[in-house]
Amino acid sequence: MKLKKPVKRILIIILIIIVAFIMYKYYKSNNNPNNVTQEKINETLKFVKDNNIYDEKYKDEYEKITYQDNDNFKDILVTFLPKGYKGEEINYILKLSNANINKLKDKDYIDISNYYTYKNFNVDNIDRYNKYYEEHNDYSYDLVITYVNIKLDLPVYTDPAIVSDGNDLLVLVNKYNCLEKTYRPNDLDYASGIYGNVPMRKMAKDALVKLQEAVKNEINIELLPTTAYRDYSFQSTLYNNYVKEDGVAAADTYSARPGCSEHQTGLAIDLKNPIRTNVRLSESDYAWLKENAYRFGFIIRFPGNKEFVTGYQEENWHIRYVGMDAAKIIHDDDLTLEEYIDLYVNEY
Repeated sequence: MKLKKPVKRILIIILIIIVAFIMYKYYKSNNNPNNVTQEKINETLKFVKDNNIYDEKYKDEYEKITYQDNDNFKDILVTFLPKGYKGEEINYILKLSNANINKLKDKDYIDISNYYTYKNFNVDNIDRYNKYYEEHNDYSYDLVITYVNIKLDLPVYTDPAIVSDGNDLLVLVNKYNCLEKTYRPNDLDYASGIYGNVPMRKMAKDALVKLQEAVKNEINIELLPTTAYRDYSFQSTLYNNYVKEDGVAAADTYSARPGCSEHQTGLAIDLKNPIRTNVRLSESDYAWLKENAYRFGFIIRFPGNKEFVTGYQEENWHIRYVGMDAAKIIHDDDLTLEEYIDLYVNEY
């Protein structure tokens, strides 16, 4: 049955009105600036009301905070909004580790916007970060964080930390972290060296044997240890002799003070090609070592391009055993042991 024209027109008008109303409601819902449209933000407003912590003066900030379903969410809101943090900054805080959040609770308002994205950010160091950045504003913020974390903003040998576990494979011993005077590895073994048997930790000795076999097969040279493990007394005698010869300032650039030498860990090894007379390693010897030491769990501990970080002159003969996984990352990312530990080992 055909509809009469007037009826047909009325139906079309009604349909147009319905479509227009639906479009209007959709547009209003998605474009009204006073309406909270993001699901997560809706949840934040609902959360504060459901938990009886809603405060009208923070209404604008609630609308900027992304809801998170975790035990800390309520505590973070009631702790940091009264301290003066804005909604966007609450979102920064929600991305921090629990340890950093707890540290931040005990402090007055701090601007963390330059640092919160970095995994090695440590709230405890915020003042030092800011001061260091003011002094070195050509550095990126990630470098500032790492350099401060490894204490490059502090004088060397000033109240160094005492290493808690000298047997740790990744133990860091440098001008800021020193071993107990009596520390001695409990798994020392011996490798054949230029001047006789050389003591070192067994894991380092086993890896060294594999490195020596590879360098012999690949470029037909020998790399032999001159020294590895040195106890506190040995290092004391060595360092004091250097001081007598060159003075403290110069000696500190190439020799560690007793207790602060990683040779005492038994994981550091000094190498020499026995056929070289004027140098320990030739350029070609070192080129192979630099590109291949990581294959056996070793790193070049004091590379020439990182003297500022390590605190020592380049020593292309000094390798340090850190294990296969760490050695590969350090090699591939051109890191020092200090940088690796800060970025991949320490938790903040």
